[in-house]
Order: sequence, then structure tokens, then C-alpha cells
Amino acid sequence: MQTPEHGASPLIEVRKLERRYGQGEAAVQALRGVDLDVQRGEMIALMGPSGSGKSTLMHILGLLDRPSAGSYRLGGRDVSRIGSHEAAELRGRRIAFVFQGIHLIPRLTLAKNVELPMLYARMPAPERRKRVSESLARVGLEQIERRMPNQVSGGQAQRVAIARAVAPGPDLLLADEPTGALDRSAGREVLGIFQELNQALGLTVAVVTHDPFVARHAQRLIEIEDGRVVSDRPVEDRLLATRACGEPTP
Repeated sequence: MQTPEHGASPLIEVRKLERRYGQGEAAVQALRGVDLDVQRGEMIALMGPSGSGKSTLMHILGLLDRPSAGSYRLGGRDVSRIGSHEAAELRGRRIAFVFQGIHLIPRLTLAKNVELPMLYARMPAPERRKRVSESLARVGLEQIERRMPNQVSGGQAQRVAIARAVAPGPDLLLADEPTGALDRSAGREVLGIFQELNQALGLTVAVVTHDPFVARHAQRLIEIEDGRVVSDRPVEDRLLATRACGEPTP
């Protein structure tokens, strides 16, 4: 099992990060001087109430948005002010996303949905097929890869979305309320898969949530309120999963 590389430089280094929307009296300050380091191979939870700034922070970490002030270094590189084309290219190579809305393409099989980002990246066909098979196996769905999205449950569809996210081999997985549309059992399966990807592949995982139960599956909990980090601590009562699709044990 791989562990976070605490002796190495962090994968994520954020300093005095701010994000403002609008101008003048109508301006909204979403982030207020956030400092944050995330080591390679960590699994963290970003938790806070609606409007706390946690999703804004995730969008900046995922290069979907830019800070108004401060710096963000990804793998030692300052990416705070890179252009949109360069951000898209870097995002496609190094960052993966899983959202509450699953967004599978209805007309494509599960396998073709997983293959799609690698097709856009012009990865050779043999490598794409290999990664599709490996990724679906990791989420326990290799036997139903030819099914269509309307033939699987919500939990299975979210597992396909995870397989699609990790198949290209990213360094960082950002999950925004990934269990929000699922029942508790399916949500536990998804959280168990995140843990296995983190442990088996050394994938850095950041889960954005408002749910303390979800946060307990991370190694570290970062609480955000009113655009500020108000707490950053290890998860002492962490919930662990025995298998990606098995029953979790406290």
C-alpha cells in the first residue's frame, strides 16, 4: 500500500488564495486568504456548509477557475495565472473529476463512456482498450461493460464515472458531493472505491462534502467556513472499506 510522500514537496501548495466575484458593493468574497498543502497520495475531505467556499476552492484546484489573488502550485509548478488553453491541456493530463451529476452519455455503452476522454486525448486504441478494462475492473463492473447507462443503477453509473475519471491516469481526483444523489449503501461503495484507488494507486483524492459521514472516509479533514480554513486535522475515527464494492467496516 502506498502512503503519502510527506518528505517530498506537496502535490498541491496554496498560499493566501482569494477569489472575488463581481465588483464594488456587489462583490462576493468566496475565498479569503486560504493556505493549504496536500501531499501526494493523501485522501482529504473539504467540508463546509453551502456557500462556505469549498466548491470554489475545488474549481481552482481543478483549473476550472482562477484565483483573484494568491498562488497555487500543482506539482511544484505555479498554475495560478496560466492561460485557458494551457489549463485545459494540464487538466486533461493530470486532474480527474467526479461530480454529483454523473453525466454519462446515454447512447454509448459503459465501456465507450469510459474510453471517451482517452479518445479525445488521442491515446492509441490498444492502450485505450487496456485502460478501459482495467478501470472497469477496479470498480467491479467489468462483466457489464457492454450495457447502456439506462440499464444500470445510480450507484453503478457513478462507479462508471469514477472509472472514466481515472482511466487516463491522473495525479489528482477531485470529487464534488459524489454521493449526494445516491442512497447510503451505494454511497459507501463509492467511498470505498476512492479509498482503494488512493491506497492501491497512490492517487491523491480530494472529496468536497457537507456530510460528516462522507468526510470520515478521508485521512484528513479540512473545514471551510466563510471562505477560510477554520480547521485542518487528521480523521481520528476514519471509516475503512475492505473492498471497493464490499461492506465498509468502522
